[in-house]
Amino acid sequence: MEQITGERTTMRQVIEMDLRPIMESLFTRVSEGGLDLAIDGTRAYNDQAQFVGGKVINQACYTAMGLLKTDESLKQLGDMIRMVSDMPMETWGILNGITGLYRLKKAGLLEAVVDQETLEKLKKSMDWRTFVDIDNHYALIHKPTNYYGVAFGIARHRELLGWEEEGHSRHLLDRLMEHIDQYSGEFCFMDETPGEGRFDRYSILVPSELTSELLATGWEVPEKIRTMLTKSTHVFLQLANEDGLGFPYGRSIGAYGDTAALEVLSAAAELGGIMTEDEMELAYAYSMKLLRHMVDFWYDKDMESINMWEKGRKTDNYRNKNRILGENLSLCMQMVNSFEHWEKAGYGDHPICSDFTRRLEQLDAYTYVPFAKGEYERGLAIVRDGGNVWALPLINGGQKYYDKDPYIPVPHQNLVLSGVPECTHGQLIPQLFMEDGTILMPVAYFKKITPRVEEERMTIACEMDAMCLMGEGIFLVGNTRMVSSLVDHSVAGKSEKEQIPTRVEGIRDQVTYVFEKNRIVRKDNFTVTGDHKVKKIRLVLLTFSENGTADGEEVKFGSGVISSMSAKGVGNCTIWKPNEDESRNTPMGSLKAEVVWEGEPQIRENQLQTEWTIQYREKER
Repeated sequence: MEQITGERTTMRQVIEMDLRPIMESLFTRVSEGGLDLAIDGTRAYNDQAQFVGGKVINQACYTAMGLLKTDESLKQLGDMIRMVSDMPMETWGILNGITGLYRLKKAGLLEAVVDQETLEKLKKSMDWRTFVDIDNHYALIHKPTNYYGVAFGIARHRELLGWEEEGHSRHLLDRLMEHIDQYSGEFCFMDETPGEGRFDRYSILVPSELTSELLATGWEVPEKIRTMLTKSTHVFLQLANEDGLGFPYGRSIGAYGDTAALEVLSAAAELGGIMTEDEMELAYAYSMKLLRHMVDFWYDKDMESINMWEKGRKTDNYRNKNRILGENLSLCMQMVNSFEHWEKAGYGDHPICSDFTRRLEQLDAYTYVPFAKGEYERGLAIVRDGGNVWALPLINGGQKYYDKDPYIPVPHQNLVLSGVPECTHGQLIPQLFMEDGTILMPVAYFKKITPRVEEERMTIACEMDAMCLMGEGIFLVGNTRMVSSLVDHSVAGKSEKEQIPTRVEGIRDQVTYVFEKNRIVRKDNFTVTGDHKVKKIRLVLLTFSENGTADGEEVKFGSGVISSMSAKGVGNCTIWKPNEDESRNTPMGSLKAEVVWEGEPQIRENQLQTEWTIQYREKER
């Protein structure tokens, strides 16, 4: 490609000028480093580096054919594929690798680049049957239901490569559609669990992954998936922002929260018929911001790597640093895939609109997205107030995540209020310390959710018919770890069906959120019955704001988006500067301040009432 100079105003320029050097450098380092390659001091190939072999194949195929385009690069590619062919291949690694091999086949280069012995190895190891029981109605083997999409993609590529007869891919797609019909219902958002209510980043992302696979392999996109993608697209349009930040809550966010927005919007653009012309302009401009944030923020030039682990950043254990090479490779390819979608939609060289800020200001200030109804309701509120974009998830993190910061039902905004992966601080939710040593919180059981939008405010009323017994999560107060009796209520030794969240009857809560200009209010009205005795109540705020001063029930901050927070019914507050350890690190950096309110409960006629108010500033633009 010709060298492009000057300002990046099109997506092709970002890919060429910013991403291409990163990908070419990775190609060279993987080729020259061999099996001893290390990135930022971490061995690239290790027992915890899931999927890395397949990801090497996928990225190397694209780089050799699409960027370098030399005989030498094709020879290096063949050597790299041979090098990783003996590595364990599983699920996402298989899908990545087989996608790269199909790219070679379409270019007529597969047999020329990959020797026959290596190809036979890969044909055996890159098989969807390694995690699907074909004799049990194509049931997944110990995998969450989104893996039907992975199995479908592998089977379809095997068919296109001539490795098996056509037919299995259709059965696998049918099984996925059965799950969607069973658990997504009328709202068309996929619960990754069998009905627990864990609607997170992946629930919004999955239709774009399916659409991409269907488009790439020449199949028509079913109407159900088109409907799902339409809904996901409009969630991300409502979350669009000038900072290029993506999905703000749940696991595997940070860099993957950004690429989730890229993947959804770009797949919708290529599929067509989902966005209006004005929405396409907005989505393209937002995607440009996301791409720039990926290469300017997530790629750390000092590390020569994507950075999700150092300098105050933290991700969930699943994406630990042992996967550093694979995360570099897959994030690069997600950016490439998104660009290719936009290119096919005719936007590869399209200039970014000059009125992006104005377009953002025209979006709805208040949106409520219902995810599920039934015994419990689930949904997501999105509030736009100037440059601030809040997301309030009213969901259940399920057995693994119900008590973890990234899933609890409080307002989330990247770099303002963010959850700490794998930790439980109980941010912004009253914590009830009971006389029997347990800690209870209202985090999962939304019996009814009633959103109401008025002219200049949004009110969300939630009825919680039970509390959750908090589990193994690490509770911290100031700089002291809370051990208490949480350990006694861990999930150790329990079967999957017996695991938490443990439902505690006898305490109900009516929660009301009010969003209005530069202010958020939460009110809790607990009804405590039976033998339950509340010994102490606590409230915690963790924020990126700094220079705080505490006075009685209120804390004020001299800098940062959050300007103040006051609370009633939870005692006076103490402000702490958090320890510099991973318990305060979020995906995008370390939290700057912690405020803790503690007091004796004021219960009158079985009623316990608490309230907090957050005042926040307009973001600088």
